[in-house]
Amino acid sequence: MTQLAGHPGPVVCFDPSAPEVQRDPYPSYHWLLRHDPVHRGVNGIWFVSRYDDVRAVLGEDRLVRQGIRDFWSQLVGPGPLSGILSRTVLFQDEPDHTRLRSLVAPAFSPREVRALVPKIDRLVDELVDPSAERLDVVNDVAYPLALGVISAVLGLPAKDRDLFRAWSLRIGPTLDLAAGPAEIADGQEAMTELTDYLTDLIRTRRGGDDLLGVLCADSAVSREEVIAMVVTLIFAGHETVTNQIGNGVLALARHPAQLSLVRALPDLVPGAVEEMLRFDSSVQSNSRQLVEDIELQGKTLRSGELVVALMGAANRDPLRFTDPDRFDVTRSGVHPLSFGSGMRHCVGAVLARLELAAVFRALVRLPGWRLAADPDDLQYQRSTMFRGVLSLPIAFSAQT
Repeated sequence: MTQLAGHPGPVVCFDPSAPEVQRDPYPSYHWLLRHDPVHRGVNGIWFVSRYDDVRAVLGEDRLVRQGIRDFWSQLVGPGPLSGILSRTVLFQDEPDHTRLRSLVAPAFSPREVRALVPKIDRLVDELVDPSAERLDVVNDVAYPLALGVISAVLGLPAKDRDLFRAWSLRIGPTLDLAAGPAEIADGQEAMTELTDYLTDLIRTRRGGDDLLGVLCADSAVSREEVIAMVVTLIFAGHETVTNQIGNGVLALARHPAQLSLVRALPDLVPGAVEEMLRFDSSVQSNSRQLVEDIELQGKTLRSGELVVALMGAANRDPLRFTDPDRFDVTRSGVHPLSFGSGMRHCVGAVLARLELAAVFRALVRLPGWRLAADPDDLQYQRSTMFRGVLSLPIAFSAQT
């Protein structure tokens, strides 16, 4: 971005990889929403920011993922990253998208998710220790919870969860279009290690009630597709939840009146989760490629061009939300686009919401908790798609 909103001069070219945008994208979103909601930004990419337009883009048949897959594969080059991740459901169009999604959807049905509630509550009780006086919300609570839950769904060995986290942290940065050579090389190595691990695990799994067993028993699913699906669920199943927990805690810490309200009225937690998803989403954008020309807000977007739907901006659209930059846990009818829309709505959204609610119920019970770091010193992950702090220490009065 040549100039950020709030600084002298107009916004000329939006660039989501700019450090100042990744630290705080909302001034830029504010400008885009009001002045150029269908904006041609860096590298000629179209950035769409208004709620209704983003929802339309996410559900538009003339916008596909193949071009994004090809673009990303060229970025990372040949190797295990493109060989595995290009097969994931995230990069597929029809009919493969529906075929692959249908394989995992039963594991995330309301009935199956409800069965996980005792495990989620037990994990939260173990991780949120009232006698600790201090904890890192991201690393002590969010990561172990999210990894523990998705590992249980998949049937992955609990003893190896630290390995999954390490691999995810190395592979995740390669999904960013701003990834550098060193990150790509490290990601290639991590994907090789993870693929070797899963190949060995799959050899011993030909059935079972967990999702990995079900996938391995399906003769219509190739080994490569099983690996790609597991990689997708490990990453998507814990990275987005982890980041959203951190973003939500930070929002509460920065708005003490809202924190006090949730403490006094715990029944507000489910609605507060929706507001956290809206106010500072862990997933900021989703990309597509046009296969036909379309008209949007009076502009012609041509076949072959890349379009980025800015869900983080859409969730702050003043045409959709009253006073959108205000964090309000009592806000009704939120319906954030953080989990996508249409046929690509996140299959694990119900499970993610349950995890978020369980964590926030536990955290608001901690007496007098507060940030144990200067908010200006918090480090955000480097990503054009995802948003979250790397560490979030809080302190509180110990309970014996």
